Amino acid sequence: MLKRFKTFLSFLREQSGYQEKTITIDASVYQIREVFPKDIRALMRVQQLVYKDYQPWHRGAFLSELYSVHSHRYLCIVSNNQIIGFIGIRVVATDAHITNIAVIPDYQNQGLGNYLLMEAEKFANQYACQTMSLEVRISNVDAQRLYTKLGYTTRQVLTEYYSEGKEDALDMVKELK
Repeated sequence: MLKRFKTFLSFLREQSGYQEKTITIDASVYQIREVFPKDIRALMRVQQLVYKDYQPWHRGAFLSELYSVHSHRYLCIVSNNQIIGFIGIRVVATDAHITNIAVIPDYQNQGLGNYLLMEAEKFANQYACQTMSLEVRISNVDAQRLYTKLGYTTRQVLTEYYSEGKEDALDMVKELK
């Protein structure tokens, strides 16, 4: 019975409202599509390549987000049949919170993170969100630069927000129009 229920949940989960897209950035072609539970291993691989020394999210954390009762969207970028980046966004009240974003190093600084954030903003607008928010490591200056360029400002410093290394985070927010 449990196996049938899980199969049914998987079927429901894969009924997405996001239309898969093919985009071209600097002559490279990528597919943007919704993330499904079968993609979790690939998302964890992306995290390993991005974060090297630690694994921020485990399988259970991804499953919890993908099956959340809150309105949410998880998108991935695919190149040559490999997931090379992803973003997660969850809507709570009038805030669209970026729960996770990562692009593997070989594909960074090519506009892919920017594209994912813009897709997340479209989703936030569908839900009439007033703000988008995220946390970013103090040491991740490149990501901070991208977020600032896209209109995010720092609300506060979150002391020892990340348990690995007890690193502080910037709590950043963007007001939506």
